[in-house]
Amino acid sequence: MSAWIKSFRLFGCFLMVSLTIMSFVFARINIFWEAVIAVFFITSATMLQNDWRDRFHDIHKDKMLAFQQPRKFFALLLIFWLISWTLIGFIVALNLNIGIVLIIFTVVGIVYSETRMIPFIPIVLVSFASAGPVIFPLVMGANSGKLFLLFFSTVFIVFAREIIKDLDDEQIDNGYKWTIPLAFGEQRARILTAIIIIVWFVLVVKISLMLLLVIPFVVIVLVALICGAKPLMVKRYLNMVMVLVIFLLIIFE
Repeated sequence: MSAWIKSFRLFGCFLMVSLTIMSFVFARINIFWEAVIAVFFITSATMLQNDWRDRFHDIHKDKMLAFQQPRKFFALLLIFWLISWTLIGFIVALNLNIGIVLIIFTVVGIVYSETRMIPFIPIVLVSFASAGPVIFPLVMGANSGKLFLLFFSTVFIVFAREIIKDLDDEQIDNGYKWTIPLAFGEQRARILTAIIIIVWFVLVVKISLMLLLVIPFVVIVLVALICGAKPLMVKRYLNMVMVLVIFLLIIFE
């Protein structure tokens, strides 16, 4: 059962749902809850799609569920995409602009796994798609400089997090995916990730000075990253920082 639950990537879904809610809060407009629900299912469906596409490769990561139970896994994948497209159709009837953004978000989720050997494309796609929910209030007519800061800060932090994930899979991904660590080496990838995290933090502090409170935690991430800590540990530290930032932004904004 735990393997099935893990396949939904609930932490990633939590981040996307939180970002969606935060975007409406920043814009001072009513939360479009249908869009929030759609983001959850589309995010889960995208994760399942990626696991299905990589089911043979993921054996090397001890991720066996999609390989061992392909029929059940594929059925689950189809159910989640069916729910996602049903929600999109309903939302299009309510708000065409939101529906179009969700369609783009969904298409990116479907094609992402097929771009794994194209330099930079997968990480750019996932970074910008992850920031997609910030666009919802903008297409509804909101006009807030903080939304643009939130959008680009999300792009940067997701980009950094993806590099850290690729560091963890560096040996396994060789010959199967194009990743920054494989293309430029581990040390350069770590330095690049540290720079991106610093840029991200500068952007989020511009959103709210309250985020200066997380400086010690950001420093811990940077030190762990540069000093060669295990990527999995660095990712956990970064996840903690992201949750703290989301909490502070929702509470104080």
